[in-house]
Amino acid sequence: MADPTITVQAHCKLLLHAAKYPHAAVNGILLAEDCKGKESSKGLKYVDCVPLFHVSLGLSPMLEIALLQIDAYCKGKGLVIAGYYQANENYNDNEINHVASTIGKKIKENFHDGYLLVVDNRKVKSNCVSQPYKVFTLKENGWKEVDKKGGNSSEDELQKEECLEALLMSGEQRKLRDFDNHLDDVRNDWRNLEVNDMIKQLT
Repeated sequence: MADPTITVQAHCKLLLHAAKYPHAAVNGILLAEDCKGKESSKGLKYVDCVPLFHVSLGLSPMLEIALLQIDAYCKGKGLVIAGYYQANENYNDNEINHVASTIGKKIKENFHDGYLLVVDNRKVKSNCVSQPYKVFTLKENGWKEVDKKGGNSSEDELQKEECLEALLMSGEQRKLRDFDNHLDDVRNDWRNLEVNDMIKQLT
């Protein structure tokens, strides 16, 4: 099984989330096009992500509130909650922990073909040329890393690098809002429409 396709928007936003809080663990939800009832031979494509938390990743009540709001948003946009990402607090820790495994399994219960991404904090920078996250799928005996067989062309990867570099140089990560920010002040929009528009301008 090859890794899923990850668009520039999904790629950049999840790394901006990690870059905004380099001192903390962060997590979020990956959104894919809802292909139910449609013919699709291209496999899973992550088109966006929703940053969740940076304070306490595993609080069930807050997670439930977030997932309900995201699910309602997805239904109006033809999207589906199809994956999970996490960047751990320790700079050198890029392994799956209990929180990642638990939330990843919860998402897999509702979307069988979902994946779990673990960000490599050492690669959250604009000039990184190798994929800055590990991709995992759930097998019978646990989470297994997916072989990197492609899924994105070298041209796509270059566009991601160039876009992320421009975003980090302009400090766009400071504008990113996650659900912790939203719960502090509902005016903080977790959809991050302003960041989305900036990414579209750069691509």
